[in-house]
Amino acid sequence: MLLAWCGFVCLLSVVAPMVALLQASFAKAWGRGFSFDNLTLGNYHYLLFQHDAAWPAVVNTFVFSAVSATAAMGLALAIAYIVKRQLMPFGMALAFLCMAPFVIPGIVMAIGFYSAYAGPPLTLYGTAAIMILAFITRFLPIAYANGAAGMQMIHPEMEEAVRILGGGRLTAIGTVVVPLLKKALLGGWLLVFILATRELSAAIFLVGPETRTISVLLYDLSEEGNLEVLSALGGILLVITLAFVGIGMKLIGRDFMLRRG
Repeated sequence: MLLAWCGFVCLLSVVAPMVALLQASFAKAWGRGFSFDNLTLGNYHYLLFQHDAAWPAVVNTFVFSAVSATAAMGLALAIAYIVKRQLMPFGMALAFLCMAPFVIPGIVMAIGFYSAYAGPPLTLYGTAAIMILAFITRFLPIAYANGAAGMQMIHPEMEEAVRILGGGRLTAIGTVVVPLLKKALLGGWLLVFILATRELSAAIFLVGPETRTISVLLYDLSEEGNLEVLSALGGILLVITLAFVGIGMKLIGRDFMLRRG
């Protein structure tokens, strides 16, 4: 009975919306409902070969997300190492700063970035740099939670053994910490990457003519009322995201999306 109820909830909350999205993406006119004479590949053809902004948005989305995930995981691992190994007297302040963006709404953070970096001397508004910085800050708490949880599982004596044999701290990190955290780091990277590909609240406030992402393009298409093309772009994002989720499950395990520390 419980299994049937869980399946019913999943059907209503996940399966039904996805089926409706895919049906609309292949429809000539969404309001006509499902029928074979209403099916077309024209929406996908238009996006992939005719729409001027679609391919740049796809490229921007995955480049920004990959760079942001890499930088966020690198920064999070460094801070987690400092905090867990107590290398600085105020290490917990760094941990607090890492987790602080978790409670800040994305659009509020975007307003802060705009106020700080739009004008001179940096003048970053509309550039890829401000988008990447916003994504790093937005998802740093997730990266830090993964890094801190992984660091907690590594006993300091393993690093001390390397240092007794003549290796420095960097050698210990490279030969002990990083290999042991490989799965945790990859899981955190994929999680940040997937979330960054669909980030809208920060991106919509900082986007420029050359830095539009898929989420912003989805919003623009919804404002135009072009539901069929909007659904097709959503279908493309859905397929790519599911592919990365599948990669994560294959390499790390089925629970990598649940890793929060």
